[in-house]
Amino acid sequence: MYVRELQWVEPVTAMRRLGHRSHLTFLDSAARHELLGRYSYLTCDPFSTYRVANGQASWNGLTLEADPWKVLRTLLAKYPQEHRPDLPPFQGGAAGYLAYDMNRTLERLSAELCGKLGDDGMR
Repeated sequence: MYVRELQWVEPVTAMRRLGHRSHLTFLDSAARHELLGRYSYLTCDPFSTYRVANGQASWNGLTLEADPWKVLRTLLAKYPQEHRPDLPPFQGGAAGYLAYDMNRTLERLSAELCGKLGDDGMR
């Protein structure tokens, strides 16, 4: 892993300066708390993209057949990084967002309960 310390700039300012870059992801810790608000992460121009649509995973546009979470774990395992104690806790991996539709892959609800909630899963 290559690390270079940069001159301090407010995270929001840095995000605005990189706003034109591909796949800009900004995880801001605006909280002013010693433990909970210590780090903000800014990424762009990924070497690869992972996407799940309608339960189907794809890696750089190539369709992958398997459970999307298992696929992601397998892909991330190809890029191991040695933990560096001098750096923030999150030192690599996947950064992005999960759409609400992914909730069914994280939480298992009984068919009976789903039926009671209605078609949209909300009440």
